[in-house]
Amino acid sequence: MRKVSDFSEINQAVVRIKNFKKKIITNFYPNREKNEVWISEGNFYIIEFAEVTYFLNKKSDFYVLFFIASSNEELVNSLSKLMKDFEDEKLILDIVQREETSELLDIFYSQSFNYYTSLVRMNRLNVKKDFSSVAIEGIKDASIKDLNSLYNLFQTFFDEKAEQLPEEKELERWIKNKNVLIFEDENEIGGFLIYEIIGSTLYLRYWFVHPDFREKKIGSKLFNVFENRGKDTNRHLFWVIKSNENAIKRYKHYGFVEEKMYNFVLTNKMIKYE
Repeated sequence: MRKVSDFSEINQAVVRIKNFKKKIITNFYPNREKNEVWISEGNFYIIEFAEVTYFLNKKSDFYVLFFIASSNEELVNSLSKLMKDFEDEKLILDIVQREETSELLDIFYSQSFNYYTSLVRMNRLNVKKDFSSVAIEGIKDASIKDLNSLYNLFQTFFDEKAEQLPEEKELERWIKNKNVLIFEDENEIGGFLIYEIIGSTLYLRYWFVHPDFREKKIGSKLFNVFENRGKDTNRHLFWVIKSNENAIKRYKHYGFVEEKMYNFVLTNKMIKYE
């Protein structure tokens, strides 16, 4: 295992597997901005086998595992070797697919990986409603001074294994791009919403209200401002933990529907999602 020092190494690894001219099996989709943050932090590693490349992103007490393989057979062969080298380490990986079962999931289950949790994608066509006149008292764009508070809220209230939490540099980029809405009361952040607009799609990345501020309609205020920011988009998307029935019910109230698109989170340890 060696550290990745430049984004070009990622591209070279992808090309290497593509050159085998087989069906690519992967859960890794390069993103320069995100990947360069991992590289700059010195937390991104690469391991190469015959026709498989693994990337590992080091987190607090586990590695996020990514793979690019030329076939399921090559993936099976390399996984058995990888697992021996990492038997004392905690690994987490995500597999996104349209089915609730698959041969790919079975491969990882056969190599001592276990189900941790899963997410389902929800979407809605833009209702084209004008929220510009909605009262937004207390809602504003986050500033750099809010960075540490936001990061601490992620570390305290989110599950790092299930929800792909942002690094500080990613949060900083979102803040600078005015993609972070916050509710603030006496210099305390009571809630936030992070979004991105890519093409004609509005992506809801994270939506959170602090337990001490709930039942005050802060979440709906944040959401109304979010919708107004995306009033010229065509589609709205986000992921939600599949077992979180209350959240799914709330999103359906806003007109969202569940898609047949799932994100399975697996781990090589016996860890229970709470």
